[in-house]
Amino acid sequence: MFACLPMLAGAQEKLPKDVAQFAENAEMCEHFAGEWDDNDKARQREITQAIEQSCGLAQRQWKRLSAKYAGQPKWRKMIDEQANDAVRSYRKSS
Repeated sequence: MFACLPMLAGAQEKLPKDVAQFAENAEMCEHFAGEWDDNDKARQREITQAIEQSCGLAQRQWKRLSAKYAGQPKWRKMIDEQANDAVRSYRKSS
């Protein structure tokens, strides 16, 4: 069974760096979007700032990568799967 592991590892294609960065930002966006805390105003400001940064960046990356990888269904599917609700629905606060 363990003899097959090197073959499996070699068969996996490496994720493009820009797609990996997008996935990380999208994950952080979703994390902070779920952290809402009305009881601690200082912490809420930190959360809002983290949401502005991670969600704003992830949304811009999503749009750019969707166009860049439009002709590559494998990467496009992965990008769309990572574009969670927090990324898709993000709107910059005024």
